[in-house]
Amino acid sequence: MNFLQRLWTQSILLRVSLVLGVVTLLALTVILVATVFTEQSTGKASAINVAGSLRMQSYALATRIADMGIGAQDGTAVRLAIEEFERRLHSPRLLDGLPGDEADPLRVAHARIAERWRAEIRAHAEAAIADARQRTAFLAEVDGFVAEVNRFVEALEADLESRIQWLRVWLGVAFFVIVVLVITAIFLLHVEVFQPLSDLLRSARAVRTGSFRARVSSTGPDEMGQLGQAFNTMVEQLARLYGSLERQVAEKTADLERKNRSLALLYETTRGLSEKPLDTATLATVLENLKRVLGVEGGVICVHRGDVQRGFPLVRDEAVPGDLCAPDRCADCHSHGKLAWRLESTERGERRVVSVPLIDSGTSYGVMPLALAPGKGLEPWQLELAETIGRHIGAALAAAERREEHQRLALLEERSAIARELHDSLAQSLSYTKIQLMRLSTLIEGRAGRPEAQQVLTELREGVASAYRQLRELLTTFRLKAGGDGLAAALRETVAEFERHSGVRVAVEDELIGIELSANEQIHVLQIVREALTNVEKHARARHVTLKLQREENRAICVTIDDDGVGIDPRGSPRHHFGLAIMRDRAALLGGRIEIGRREGGGTRVQLRFVAATAFAASAAKEPARSSVEAN
Repeated sequence: MNFLQRLWTQSILLRVSLVLGVVTLLALTVILVATVFTEQSTGKASAINVAGSLRMQSYALATRIADMGIGAQDGTAVRLAIEEFERRLHSPRLLDGLPGDEADPLRVAHARIAERWRAEIRAHAEAAIADARQRTAFLAEVDGFVAEVNRFVEALEADLESRIQWLRVWLGVAFFVIVVLVITAIFLLHVEVFQPLSDLLRSARAVRTGSFRARVSSTGPDEMGQLGQAFNTMVEQLARLYGSLERQVAEKTADLERKNRSLALLYETTRGLSEKPLDTATLATVLENLKRVLGVEGGVICVHRGDVQRGFPLVRDEAVPGDLCAPDRCADCHSHGKLAWRLESTERGERRVVSVPLIDSGTSYGVMPLALAPGKGLEPWQLELAETIGRHIGAALAAAERREEHQRLALLEERSAIARELHDSLAQSLSYTKIQLMRLSTLIEGRAGRPEAQQVLTELREGVASAYRQLRELLTTFRLKAGGDGLAAALRETVAEFERHSGVRVAVEDELIGIELSANEQIHVLQIVREALTNVEKHARARHVTLKLQREENRAICVTIDDDGVGIDPRGSPRHHFGLAIMRDRAALLGGRIEIGRREGGGTRVQLRFVAATAFAASAAKEPARSSVEAN
């Protein structure tokens, strides 16, 4: 019951359909009843006609009998009239028009007429054919019989009239009910459909004019109510959307501006890193552009190798308050390839520092810590932009490393080629000259030559031997390799070779991480160290040697070789010894200076200072000149 009630209240279609269905069913019922009544009325009319003819036939029979007394007629006409009355009395049309119930008054009246006809009227009529007295009796009884037949006919007519009256009442009631149902359907359609539709149309027109306060009053559970609820919800959403349209437009405009700035920054960064040599000026421009777009106070671009936490700051924003990139705080910036946050205390309060990894193909090449103003943060799009810039810088650093490695290998290949040429030409010539001097010395001694000639020959022999020894050292130096492992590995090999030949232990303190020096700088430093160790082995008679490579301010590099030997001769290098001069020349090529002298506590100190161009500095134009000087 609850289900039907809920279904009735929730469906206009069901209600209207039910009313129209009742109207249709009632109309069909009326049609059916009228059809049945018509069929039945047709039989009743025939029965009335037949019953009415019984009266006429009774008078006709009486006329025939009366005529027998006047003229000499036989009884044929009377008999025919009796048969005709008999046929009409039992006519199927009359019997079919009577009710089927035997106790019905019409059935009873017909049976009584038939019984009287059989018992009285017919017998008297047949007797009247031969007996004149019976004629008088028959004529006396005919009027009463006709009156009874007449009452039977009137009863038939009354029955038909009552049926017609009942049909009138039924049709009237049906028509009234149909009219009521049609009015009800029209009312339902008007109330449930047309009024809500009119209300909906009015509200829709109001919304079209920009009035979002219009609401539909029909919000019931039926279809129009659900449509009204949906319309009201839609209008509320439109009102909210329209009300926040300006804010959304402003937000979208700001978002587009941010995206434009991001795209412009990415374009400038990509173009700067790809079109220009990777140097500190280029990286400083990238950092300044990123600082401007993100609104950070400043940052540092610091590079490192592999998993080594110690880094080398290529670009430092001097405007950053506080010590953002201290050498002893490299572990704070190491982000392991991911964004990392940390808090720092400053005079203005706590500030946040985000470390952006510089990665390429999963390899970390450094980190870019960015300092935010106290109380400030970065939005997700800013973090994503910073990560993207970090990946671009990482890719540029990777490409620079590959270029530096190719340059190093090319330089070493050039030096190896020069060494081969010297060995195949000058070394062979010096060897041949030494042999010829030995032969000349033998010839002069055998002929008791002049002492002056012998002295000149001795000096020549010593000069050629010194030149040959210097050439061998130069060939050895040219064959030094600083391969893919960089300066640190080459120094380890040089120190190991020195310890193996001299038996002197060398303590190495290397603060460099392998990216501070260009390929040419690494080779010059390696050769200066080798020359210094060679001098220790030949002249110092030392027991301990200390090798230090230190990083100072403003990319300055300090290389110190200390020994505890006898100390260098203050008078300088012996004749035909050019090692110290070559070391000074190399220092000049590096743009620095070298100091060679006694140190406090005994021994000798060789100290080289120069400003490193770094592996990412714009010094490629100077490399060929240095190589040429080196070759000379």
